[in-house]
Amino acid sequence: MLVSGSVGFVATSFLLRLPGVPNCPKIYWPVASASMRLYCAQLEADKQTTDSLLAAIALVEALPKDHALRPEINRNVEEWASEILGLAERKFQAGRLKDAIATVERIPNHVAAYQLVSERIAHWREIWSEAETLDQQLELELRLGEWNQAFRLAVKLTNIDNRYWATTRYERAINNIQQARNDSRQLDDAHAALGRGGLDNWLAAIEGAQQLRPQSYAYQEAQDLIAKATEAIVEQAQAYLESRQWQNLLQIAQRIPTDLDLQDPVEQWQQLAIAGINADRGTVSGLESAIALAKGISPNSSLQYKAQQLISRWQSEIEGVEQLDTARRLAEPGNISDLLAAIAEAEQVSQDNPRRQEATQAIEDWRNKIETIEDQPLLDRARSTAIANSPAALQEAISQASLITSDRALYSQAQAEIRKWQNSIQRQEDQPILTQAQSLAAGRNYRSAIEVARRIGRGRVLYPQAQGQISQWQQELQARDTLESAYQASRPNTADALARAIRLAGQVANNTNLKPESRQAVDRWSRQLLALAIETSEFSLKEAITIAANIPADAPVYRNAKAQIALWEEQLKPPLTFSDAPPLPDTGNDF
Repeated sequence: MLVSGSVGFVATSFLLRLPGVPNCPKIYWPVASASMRLYCAQLEADKQTTDSLLAAIALVEALPKDHALRPEINRNVEEWASEILGLAERKFQAGRLKDAIATVERIPNHVAAYQLVSERIAHWREIWSEAETLDQQLELELRLGEWNQAFRLAVKLTNIDNRYWATTRYERAINNIQQARNDSRQLDDAHAALGRGGLDNWLAAIEGAQQLRPQSYAYQEAQDLIAKATEAIVEQAQAYLESRQWQNLLQIAQRIPTDLDLQDPVEQWQQLAIAGINADRGTVSGLESAIALAKGISPNSSLQYKAQQLISRWQSEIEGVEQLDTARRLAEPGNISDLLAAIAEAEQVSQDNPRRQEATQAIEDWRNKIETIEDQPLLDRARSTAIANSPAALQEAISQASLITSDRALYSQAQAEIRKWQNSIQRQEDQPILTQAQSLAAGRNYRSAIEVARRIGRGRVLYPQAQGQISQWQQELQARDTLESAYQASRPNTADALARAIRLAGQVANNTNLKPESRQAVDRWSRQLLALAIETSEFSLKEAITIAANIPADAPVYRNAKAQIALWEEQLKPPLTFSDAPPLPDTGNDF
């Protein structure tokens, strides 16, 4: 019983014990069973990677074609090949075209799925080519600044049968469009600043353009704009240097940004500007300091030639400054001999000396002082003579002042005095004539007054006044003739005659003496016209209206005339007939 029980227990244990899981990596495959190969291949394929799926295929493909498990093997191989295609498709959708193609090309050519490889690759390449064409067109539109067209192309990316192009590249395109628009707007502001010109605007243009990133579509344009603005600044600095505007040159040199790669010329501009400011002080020490600074310009600098020119100029200028200082000291006493000595010293400044123009101006000033000293007594004597204010005294003063010729310093003053004295003589000569004419005009003798006033000739001091008086008197004559014609026209005392007389009298100018008389005549004739109109209304209302309509609006009886005309027009209206009466209201009664 003990032996039998032990044997039974051991046998039962062997029967109930599960088989151990095989360790695939350590299996020696040449002696492994087909089921073991299939089992391990399935485990490898479960890793769902391209390499594991290919390893699974290779593991089972080593079995004979006529093996009993071949149907199961083939089914698994096709499934694993399809899974490889799926992995490649995910890579393609993720934007990894090359990886996707490389993946499907590893599928063994004897499996059925291999027939889909070339078709799938062609399909992918077609989609990719379409997407890249859209992307290239979009890039071109962005570089041309056609934002709307670029957006339309970006929207087309969403229709591409690829998740990477429809999402990632679409979002990237939209971001690029927005950034390009912002960059373009910023660059437009920079271009506008460049166009306005001036250092402040040039620097603003550079600052705006420098903010664009290297990957910006407008980056190259921004760099070109920076180059243009920099070139403008350099040209302006050179212009200041050539025209020796040292303060402006120093200002522009101090404000140029250090990142413009102009450090060497900027430092030299500053050095020459400070030298020029020292030289402009006009002293020997200032010029010597300027020369020392200019000598500090590097021999290899592009400004070396200009520095040598300035050094030569300032060295020559030192001699001119010393000569002018000596001349000014000689001129300080202010006597004629001292001024002549100063002129002689200043004339020693050579014609090619930078201080020659200053010396010429000083010489002219000193000569004017000499001429003033010489001619002032003559002009003072002429003024003293003119104090008597008689024609003879004034003429004598004119003769004396005329001795000062046009090339003398006091010529303008002398001529002003001569014109004043000549006017005084003419006024004394012509005033009696004008007074006589005015006296004749006061007596209404306008024709004689005009003849007398015309004796004052053109160019005389009282000529404008005389012409003004003549014009007024001519208006008085015209007014008298016009009013006389009005009186004559009114004599028939008919309605037409009175209306014509009123029109003529209205032509008398307001600024004439006869205007009040003409108004009185018009008022009188207007009353007569109204009276005639009222008489005429007895037999003809239309004719009465015509007569009254000739009364002017400024006549006192104008209101009465308008009232009469309105009354007469009302009387002329036809009487209201029965047919014109409004209909009786309907009372609803039936008679």
